[in-house]
Amino acid sequence: MRRLLFAVAVAASFGVLLLWAAGVDWRSPLSPDAERHVVGAELRPVFGSAAVRAGRLRVEATGADFSALQSAMLPDVPARDFPILRYRFADFPRTLELSLMFRTAEDPDDVQTVSLPWPGEGVATFDLSRVPAWRGTIVELGFAEFATAQLVPPALGFEPFEIGDAELWSPSWHGDLAALATDWFGAWPWSQRSVHALGREGDAPRARSMVLTLAIAAGLAVLWGTVLLRWRGRQLAAALLACGALAWFALDLRWQGGLLHRLQATRTLYADVDWPRRSRIVGDSDILAAADELRALLAARASPARVLVAAGSRYQLLRLIWHLLPLNVGEFAFAAATGVPLPEGSLIAFFDDDSWHSDPSVRALLAHSERLHAAGALHANGFDEQRLVVFRYRHAH
Repeated sequence: MRRLLFAVAVAASFGVLLLWAAGVDWRSPLSPDAERHVVGAELRPVFGSAAVRAGRLRVEATGADFSALQSAMLPDVPARDFPILRYRFADFPRTLELSLMFRTAEDPDDVQTVSLPWPGEGVATFDLSRVPAWRGTIVELGFAEFATAQLVPPALGFEPFEIGDAELWSPSWHGDLAALATDWFGAWPWSQRSVHALGREGDAPRARSMVLTLAIAAGLAVLWGTVLLRWRGRQLAAALLACGALAWFALDLRWQGGLLHRLQATRTLYADVDWPRRSRIVGDSDILAAADELRALLAARASPARVLVAAGSRYQLLRLIWHLLPLNVGEFAFAAATGVPLPEGSLIAFFDDDSWHSDPSVRALLAHSERLHAAGALHANGFDEQRLVVFRYRHAH
């Protein structure tokens, strides 16, 4: 009898815990009372090209910036009344990220975006009630797709796919639990920092932590065992160890699932490519091109030179240094701050960094230096300003 009570108590506790993790409102119905449905054929391409086929929208090409966007105008939809998004895609490539785009009647000039998990081949669900911008009246809804940032070359990330439909649901137990399942088990966009992460990283709106939920579940199981089965001493220690091991195993399985998705995305890019070409397939192809220009400038010199680099962001700086290795390369700002004279003839490169003409101290340091011009200099999109500017350092004489 005690074991039966234990099983019932654990099952009931786990059920309540799951509803808590999903943020279910007890007053909500089991199924949604109202829905707003947008079929793929109602979406229109904003960037890229697409065609309607059998009620679906087949996205066939990206725009000039290698991204695609499709949207549909909606009859006024109160955001508060329809917080659950359901969407269906087919053949969506693992090398693309997916975002929801929407616009409100209160602020029609401001386009809001929310990162979504990879849609897979089934139905994915997302709880928009946690998105601060999902307020007011929704008048436009759409999807944007682009190559996974920092990992996939924009020109190589796209493959044709189809958009089946999208639905907005009113609050319900079904919708909240489905959103929790997608949040926990869906394949989320990842960065170079998240190879060790469980699920996804960052500050994007999300359900309650899987780690916290499993930890509470293990604690509840031990608590009921102590109360109903009177676990004590070694028996209690064994139960604690077993519950901890099971929770750890479950989290490890989830982590392995995330790694599998990333492995499949990697295979899409590299499986049929030889090693020399693999080294050229990088998500930051513009930074790689800048490194190639610097190597070309160095190749024209009779003797190797020290290379000092500056960039518009820390990520660009570190990646530029990485692509230049094993050259004698370092950070310009750090070398200039030491107070030690820079080596004569060093190459100083500025990538997406205008400090060479906007910072008086840098201008003074480069006063006697020679500006070099690479044959294939990178330029900002639509501007004449060079993204890569290189100087050969000269001391004052």
